[in-house]
Amino acid sequence: MAVTKDGHPTQELHTLIASALGKEPIDWHRPHTGLSAASFVVGFADGSSAFVKAAVDDLGAKGLRTEHEIVSSIDSDLVARELAWLEDGDRPVLVMEDLRAAHWPADHDPVTWKPGQFDLLFAALRRVGELPPPASLPSARDGFRPQWPLIEREADDFLALGLCSEAWFSAALDGLVEAEGNVPVGGDALVHNDVRSDNLCFVGRRVVLVDWAQAIRGNPQQDLASALATLPIEGGPDPFDVLPEGGPWAAHIAGQYARRAAHETQAPQWLRMVFQRIAVICLSWASRSLDLPPWTGARWHEIR
Repeated sequence: MAVTKDGHPTQELHTLIASALGKEPIDWHRPHTGLSAASFVVGFADGSSAFVKAAVDDLGAKGLRTEHEIVSSIDSDLVARELAWLEDGDRPVLVMEDLRAAHWPADHDPVTWKPGQFDLLFAALRRVGELPPPASLPSARDGFRPQWPLIEREADDFLALGLCSEAWFSAALDGLVEAEGNVPVGGDALVHNDVRSDNLCFVGRRVVLVDWAQAIRGNPQQDLASALATLPIEGGPDPFDVLPEGGPWAAHIAGQYARRAAHETQAPQWLRMVFQRIAVICLSWASRSLDLPPWTGARWHEIR
């Protein structure tokens, strides 16, 4: 057990960290960003600090083992430095360098990127695609699920979102289905598979990607396309201007987020709004990249 019911580190976790690093933890606090149920920045008696992430269930343990495999086997400043890997308790614990002093775009309201950081991210993602992935990572092909054939069967649910007119949907549907079927997901490159502003930070010009739990082997273009789908909301470039040939990716990502907006009805309203915004960003991108009718639907900033 890593955390108590009220979210504090247990004595077991305290003892594990002290034993592994040979120094006494004196301060524990939760980071501002990140969704991990048991993550802490730990201060030690000697003035040093570390980031601790502990698994609280079997799914989290699986993801943490994947992250450990990445950060322990890849020699690159693109990943956080691992300080310790602990499997002495019920579930594993990963200890990494403390990156509090870095600039985290998502640790601001609104999300704030500094000048030049989008280009730094794009360069970093090209470098990620050149890193050797662990052979144990699953293939992107195994998890690929086309979305537009499902949307075609659920047309009323999609149209109820009000993202576009029925006329545009009818005229574009065949092209979206075809383009998504041609998404080049295959490959043997390392793919982070969850690139977004709360999973990265900047230490000067160094870009560090965190939370590698969903890493796969595939086409490195996938990370770029996924990032581009969200960046306009945060002041970033139009995806078409960066990846004009990305129409198949745009079609697939649009389908993913449109279906989530339609079906995840128990999600908070703000999150469903984000899903819809990403969907229209990608539909507009797809319409420019593919032989589709010009986009006449909502603009992302009009969805509130």
